[in-house]
Amino acid sequence: MRDERLFLAFRKYPGNRFTLPVLLGCLEEKGLSQNFRVVIAQSREEIARKVRGKDSLIGYSFMTPDFGQVREEIEWLKAHLSGKPVFLAGGSHPTGDPEGTLRMGFDFVFIGESEETFPQFLRLFLGGTPPSPNLIQAEKRPGRLLDHPPHSLEHRLFAPIEITRGCLYPCAFCQTPRIFGHTLRHRSSENVVKYLKRSIPAGYRQSKFISPNAFSYGSMNTRGPDLGKLEEFLTACQEAGLEGIHFGCYPSEVRPDWVTPEVLDLVKRYCRNRTVVLGAQTGSDSLLQKLRRGHTAEQALDAARWIRQAGFMPHVDFVFGFPGETLEDRKLSLGLIEKMIKELGAKIHAHTYMPLPMTPLFRENPSVLDPATKEALLGWEKKKKLDGWWKEQEVIARKIVKWRDQGVINCP
Repeated sequence: MRDERLFLAFRKYPGNRFTLPVLLGCLEEKGLSQNFRVVIAQSREEIARKVRGKDSLIGYSFMTPDFGQVREEIEWLKAHLSGKPVFLAGGSHPTGDPEGTLRMGFDFVFIGESEETFPQFLRLFLGGTPPSPNLIQAEKRPGRLLDHPPHSLEHRLFAPIEITRGCLYPCAFCQTPRIFGHTLRHRSSENVVKYLKRSIPAGYRQSKFISPNAFSYGSMNTRGPDLGKLEEFLTACQEAGLEGIHFGCYPSEVRPDWVTPEVLDLVKRYCRNRTVVLGAQTGSDSLLQKLRRGHTAEQALDAARWIRQAGFMPHVDFVFGFPGETLEDRKLSLGLIEKMIKELGAKIHAHTYMPLPMTPLFRENPSVLDPATKEALLGWEKKKKLDGWWKEQEVIARKIVKWRDQGVINCP
């Protein structure tokens, strides 16, 4: 018997590996997954081969650094697919530049959180009445806890569970508060346990979580960690059968001003991670102030000391190439890095600034890294004291500036 269901193809690649389990999990929970022939493709060629010219929905969730690849793939698919493919886009880049995403060749763009709007769209599409216009805006969810499925059990796609959305801080280079707002919204311990009890028997082996600032879990203010909520959460995860919990490390760094000996003691008692990822960003106080980070370089150093004293290795994020960054700013960052490496045994995770739509700095050009800074970073890299994709990000940043100046990427 022929399967006449509509194809629903998702392009999977490293940049959206945490997104697809959630989208598919939402479809499964709402009883929609059985209405489609779902394809999870590792390449554009796989999409073309599996869809085989049939009518289809083809979904991309992507970030700005993936813009060039996605644009090329959409052009290629439009040239190689017959039938009536409908192209869907979501994620941080389409949210930041919805009109530009339509110009890439997408038919519908999902803006903001899509756990509800995407299933709603599919129901309408199956009924023959897709929404109009083709920009689909999610409603703001102030105060609403995270309760969407974190995993796809049907496809056995798992990702770290997202436990917090929103950020209290207006960092000028970051999309997070612009997409999710400045109110912290958490996933309750009960909800985490509910999904862990479903996922662990199905093969869930993750032990990490997604949060803009892991130590903010359960807190609703800027005074610091809520130790009671954190301990309740970690205890619940253990009792649900989650083994080897990792907290305060990728993909959830922590802010320097939220690191305390007490919260580190809590992590030490309940978790297995040997590192804590700290977002210092720069060693220049004047630049931190311009970036509206809300902490100082000294606070970052104190936090790294506490992390080391608690028995963890500080793995510290630094970003180079911010707009307006001076040679003196970089010297301060390099000096702080050297102190953290020599005195605290820290490892550095280096980034190069990339302009992102929706952010206050998007229209400003990155600064160019001087030879001495590059030489220092490469030296620590050779000694295995530094890692990160800073060289690749430098190239991507130049491409984003080019696309922005050409009007290919825009910002509302």
